[in-house]
Amino acid sequence: MLKSIIVFYWKLLQQVTWQPSWLLSEVPSKKHFHRRRLTGVYHKKQRIVRGLWFAALLLMLAFPLLHLVVPVSLLTTFISFAILDETPD
Repeated sequence: MLKSIIVFYWKLLQQVTWQPSWLLSEVPSKKHFHRRRLTGVYHKKQRIVRGLWFAALLLMLAFPLLHLVVPVSLLTTFISFAILDETPD
């Protein structure tokens, strides 16, 4: 119950403060330009990218060397964009 209250007030805060109303809709419309962000396939891709960034962060924290952190973060960014690309699945 506490979780549902927190979710409700968080969505209310998002709606009032900074998100447009179409972004709060959880039903994808065929004409909507952000339709892909509301699909299950995209959510799976987001989980993959989240895990990728978590692994990269652990690597960067384990070896805090500038010549390792910069290439790892750039490579992770590139791979994230490649995974979340809008091409058909």
